Amino acid sequence: MGELKDKFFLQYISAGLEKVRDGFREEHTPKKGNRFLIKGLTYEIGTCRKDGAQYVFEISSKIPQEVLPKNVKIEKYFSSVIKLMNKCAKKPSDSKMENIIHNTADEELKERDYVKLIYSYDENELCSNEDIGNRMKHHQENNTPVPDIPGVVTPGGRIVLALIREAIEKLARQNVLDLCAANEEVKKVMKDKAKNQPAVKKAAKKKTAKK
Repeated sequence: MGELKDKFFLQYISAGLEKVRDGFREEHTPKKGNRFLIKGLTYEIGTCRKDGAQYVFEISSKIPQEVLPKNVKIEKYFSSVIKLMNKCAKKPSDSKMENIIHNTADEELKERDYVKLIYSYDENELCSNEDIGNRMKHHQENNTPVPDIPGVVTPGGRIVLALIREAIEKLARQNVLDLCAANEEVKKVMKDKAKNQPAVKKAAKKKTAKK
């Protein structure tokens, strides 16, 4: 029974993640595969897997090395983004900087460094007994049919899967928006620092010359 539940949960979480991908690709610029471009940066949402009691998926974004000041190392950019992400309501369970190779339209191979975040959600984060009760009450009071889900007979089971899918859509979308906001903030801070550095160095030289 547990294996069947896990199978249905993964199926509907995956359907929710696919809807989030499609939504971002429609709102912004679609790229090859399931990737999408937001404000000049490539993002990607990975597939979901079960790890113990957790449902786990990855979100990644390209490190914009080409627009960063020359003296800024990608490791500094990565650590700055992670610092902001750890302040979010939902913190990533793990993170890493990864080098990924992609084929371009002209079949050229290009290496890019990515911020990769791992998110883990347990069943209670996606659907609570209170959520189920409220949804059931809503259908009863409004005399509306419970979602029809093939292979699931009970109304309660169908409601659970519908809630799971809705929850992951909301949560994963927010995870991407959090990462997007962190990227934009770090880019801005680093560019502003780079602009101010020449003035600081110039002032320091004048002070040394006077001495």
